[in-house]
Amino acid sequence: MAGRFARLEFEEERERHTQGVSHAAREGVGERNYLAEADECFRWGRFEEALRLYTRALNEDRMLIPAWVGQVQMLVELDECHEAKVWSDKALELFRGQGDLLAGKAQACARLYDHKTALACSDASLEADGSSPWRWIVRGEVLLARGDRHPEACFEKALAEKAADWFDRVLIARVYRFHRRITNALVYLKEAAQLAPEHGYVWFETGCCQRELGMIAAARESFGRCFDLRPDYREAQVALLELEAGGAIRARLRGLWRRWRRR
Repeated sequence: MAGRFARLEFEEERERHTQGVSHAAREGVGERNYLAEADECFRWGRFEEALRLYTRALNEDRMLIPAWVGQVQMLVELDECHEAKVWSDKALELFRGQGDLLAGKAQACARLYDHKTALACSDASLEADGSSPWRWIVRGEVLLARGDRHPEACFEKALAEKAADWFDRVLIARVYRFHRRITNALVYLKEAAQLAPEHGYVWFETGCCQRELGMIAAARESFGRCFDLRPDYREAQVALLELEAGGAIRARLRGLWRRWRRR
């Protein structure tokens, strides 16, 4: 944890001061640029890179709430939920009662099986000023983690928010996938694909779910579609290679089985 927090602290800001590099010299590369780059990495499932960029955005502007929220989200996605909880508390010291930060803490607590704190933070996030799809997505996950059979109402409220888009459907799918509800995840990925068929990450996530369900041919097609849309997306290349390798191994095992049965 100490190593992660050391990187999350504002080391780059201190280093720039030490080197005497002025903010003016970094024309065109400010906090909003970093934030936009981080959001783009998030939307391609590159959580580690997104985390670094959210941190850089905060190096430029410590009061940038979306960057704090992004850091917490990325820590959860990287399965560093203890760190996410501590980091959300740190952010909430600056922005007491901020709804999206409370939602981030709620998600971290839900994945740590601290259901009581998760529900309390989710309640507070929904009572806070403003609204967002994110708060309702987390509410759905909190209920899902508690064993509630009907979190869908919360997800539908998330998608009814004015700011909701295709990526919120991907986030819901990732929540379902984390909780091993793969069929439910595919429902929302199908909706995301209808809204953004040109975005390769939708197809990559679809392929991941199909692979987990043993739908190898469908997964190969989805990963291939992602690769066609973005040939430099290494994650899709690796997934396709792994499917091909797995197919070769399965064929080899079938051949050995047939020969054994003939004996």
